[in-house]
Amino acid sequence: MDFLFLEGEDPLEFAVLLTRLTDEHMPCGADEEDCVLTMTQCIWRKYRYQRLLKTRMSSARFDPRHAAYDESQGLQVFVEMLDRAHEEHDVEIALASLRSHVTGHLSRHCPRYKFRTTKAWIKALRREVEKKFLPALAPPCEEVRMMMAAEFLNDDVLARELEFERECDAMFDRALDRLTRLKAAKRRISLPERKSFHEQGPSRLCNQLLAALLEVKDV
Repeated sequence: MDFLFLEGEDPLEFAVLLTRLTDEHMPCGADEEDCVLTMTQCIWRKYRYQRLLKTRMSSARFDPRHAAYDESQGLQVFVEMLDRAHEEHDVEIALASLRSHVTGHLSRHCPRYKFRTTKAWIKALRREVEKKFLPALAPPCEEVRMMMAAEFLNDDVLARELEFERECDAMFDRALDRLTRLKAAKRRISLPERKSFHEQGPSRLCNQLLAALLEVKDV
């Protein structure tokens, strides 16, 4: 089975989902198995879309340029980044995660040239953030969090999500309908005709099955 898995996705989870749908619909033959595979891919893509939305929303909460930025968590992450920093480049990356009013304050009160070592500079930055900003920033209340979420989950994002789900559902329904018609077409071949497969050779039965399947595709 060739299917693109993104980084962080577990192919085993996909296999479990495929097994559950296979047990439910009991496909017989490569054509029916293909229908069930398509149905599995549709459900998996809906799961994937929700994971991507969650990841993008988390990214927006820590992006100082985004309206959904959570400054209290952003400052906590900044302090954690300072704890892991060893080089000036590491500190510059951490500073880039802050909003301009915070970086402006730090550049005035803790300029790099005042400190002999990077370690001393990091210590001063950490102390200034903990003294000046963190005490004044309580975690946002539920109403504020909802407003921040709305900055990311705006009408355009929600509309794209609904449209994507409609497309997946339509593809799922087409695969399920095709699976149903394939099963019905195969049931038209009687048991005596199946037995004659061994007596008269495969050509007659194959021709009948082919004709039934062509009817399915023409519907």
